[in-house]
Amino acid sequence: MRNLGFLGCQDYDKSPTSFGKISTYDLGIAYKSARFAPYAKLRFICMDGIAQSDRDDLDQRVGDLANHFLSSGFRFFLVGGVVRDLFLGKRSDDIDITTNASPKDSDKVLQTWADVVWRQGERFGTIGARKGDVTVEVTTHRSEHYVDSSRKPQVLFSESVLDDLKRRDFTINAMAIEMPTWDLVDPFNGRGDLARRVLRTPLGPETAFSEDPLRMLRAARFVARYSLKTEETLENAIFNMATRIGIVSKERISDEMAKFLVVEQPSTGLALLQRTGLLSEIIPSLKQTGKIESEALDRTTSEIHLRWAALLWPLTQDARQVRQLLRELRMSKALSARVGAIIDAGRELSLIRNKEAPTLRRAMHLTHPYMDPALALLSAHQQMLDPQILKALRKLEKEEGSGNFELPLDGYQVTQLIGEEGPLVGSMLERLLETRIERGPLSEEQAKKLILDWKSEQ
Repeated sequence: MRNLGFLGCQDYDKSPTSFGKISTYDLGIAYKSARFAPYAKLRFICMDGIAQSDRDDLDQRVGDLANHFLSSGFRFFLVGGVVRDLFLGKRSDDIDITTNASPKDSDKVLQTWADVVWRQGERFGTIGARKGDVTVEVTTHRSEHYVDSSRKPQVLFSESVLDDLKRRDFTINAMAIEMPTWDLVDPFNGRGDLARRVLRTPLGPETAFSEDPLRMLRAARFVARYSLKTEETLENAIFNMATRIGIVSKERISDEMAKFLVVEQPSTGLALLQRTGLLSEIIPSLKQTGKIESEALDRTTSEIHLRWAALLWPLTQDARQVRQLLRELRMSKALSARVGAIIDAGRELSLIRNKEAPTLRRAMHLTHPYMDPALALLSAHQQMLDPQILKALRKLEKEEGSGNFELPLDGYQVTQLIGEEGPLVGSMLERLLETRIERGPLSEEQAKKLILDWKSEQ
């Protein structure tokens, strides 16, 4: 047992999963009042490790809301990511709150505090609100699970914060801080796991992933984002349960993939998805093509379109197939089109075999405006252009501009020049563009002469 003096913690039991760790804060005041009786078995840990400035920041943002709930007879807990980020020294704009108030009661309390309240998630126990630039989501203590055939979880409300924490995805997200007292509730030692950089589930991983199979994919995001290690039991559970991801809606999978792909270095999470076979369940094409190079994603910027392109590049260099695959994952048309265009551009650049000006101009034109992301894509997969070709390409780009070659004549001018309309005008413009690619920039006079010469040949 440590002697803490007048501040700190007393550790009566250091076992990672017990509820015996008790804290005292500020002059040794123990929180043993009657209002804590229902939570006697929970873990109350002192708040050392959280900067006072971070506490002050949250007090300023939601302290008065906590008092509104308290004065109405309800409890108020910060929960999940905002608590995890406090121990990481990060400011979170996503403030999740759990309470023993019913959704209707939460709504009433929020009406006394917020500028705007929304109720789209009420049937799941969640009421959203905003006051100034502070946005919160208040959820009634709940548990949830999937039945075998359902794509949507069943939600049950509870009076206990422990029930709420048990349903959380991972122990590092299964911590709550009660306000305004700032008591930490940590029944599964999420704080210790965060310190050890270990990813665990509050209950067994089979239970956690059965309740919500999307957590298997979410595990990859947390492994990558926070440099976490996984327990063998967790990986085995993902391996054995990978096919269960099929009951999760495509929209939820797409949303989670988007969050995962934009972390700074997703490779460790991607490697987890490959080892366990989960990535092949999400992208069935991988079952035929085998492994991909996970480190390639780390070599790109974190822009979502480039990350998707880097992920799919080994699978297919056909933009149509890419767009179809992304549509199956419920990606937006705009994102699908952009990813496909980058992959198309990458394929065109990879086909360059010499540094002759017409070859480079054609590549510039065909890859515009995606030449730079396509070059980044090739570099990520260590398929860089020959340095001499790249140098010549950049030189030509500087001298003649991007691949969006502007012709000195438009359709109207060509019509006036040749004295007729119709397909011939389009054909003339195509020949003019081809000449621009072969010869370089054309003046208006040069273009007119070419048009008249071609007309005379008709």
